Amino acid sequence: MNVFNLVFDALLLFDAPLLFDALLLFDALLLVHVVAGFIGLTAFWIPVFARKGGRAHVRAGRVYASCAYVVTLSAVAAAAGRIVSYRVQGIGVAERPELYGFAVLLGYLGVVTFVMVRQGLRVLATRRAPEKLRTPVHEALAWASISGSVIAVGFGMAAWSEVSPVLLGMSPIGLFTGRRMLRLMRDPGGRRMGWFYSHLASMLGGGIAFHTAFIVFGARRLWAWEIDGPLAILPWILPTVVGVPAIVVWTRRYRRKFERRAGVRV
Repeated sequence: MNVFNLVFDALLLFDAPLLFDALLLFDALLLVHVVAGFIGLTAFWIPVFARKGGRAHVRAGRVYASCAYVVTLSAVAAAAGRIVSYRVQGIGVAERPELYGFAVLLGYLGVVTFVMVRQGLRVLATRRAPEKLRTPVHEALAWASISGSVIAVGFGMAAWSEVSPVLLGMSPIGLFTGRRMLRLMRDPGGRRMGWFYSHLASMLGGGIAFHTAFIVFGARRLWAWEIDGPLAILPWILPTVVGVPAIVVWTRRYRRKFERRAGVRV
């Protein structure tokens, strides 16, 4: 995914030598983004199948999280760059709402995915002292996730385009993510093994975002396929449609397992 493509437009305002140097940096950053995306996508599956808490699980999880940070932060930067570039070119929202809609979608997914992965790591790090989970920064991230949903819905409705159904369809993710985070922070010990369920849902949620990006951007370029018409939304929602029920089923499986160990009737 060419996350820095619109930075090129701004660079056209400068001279050729500077533009050449900037293009080299552009290619390097793009390469880092793409490589991080593929490594993260591969690393995601190792903790899924590896023994929970084992060496492979922990090491691959760290690789996945690091790649997620690189990919999400670059996506947010790309979204901001797109909007700035459109303004510099004199392109307004009313003229091309789909361009701005895609930038909002890109930024929204970047923020929410970053928040989910950060939550997955924080609950793990504070599992023995859950009261430490709540910090001003982490609470701000929860509200950023919720705000992202509000912005996605508001922009999708106010500036309707072919991107709007995707914005509306994916907007609940940020709301649910932020709400779950706030609930756990305000009552960290209120649910037995709550940290584990949050870790599981957050890391798998980040994986859904990785697979969405791969299907929409990477796979389409690798195999040169295209879906037109109403079914064009399918690549955007397919990982969510498959992944969310999988999270629910897996969470219930582990809940039954923990309850049996504790001698609690299911």
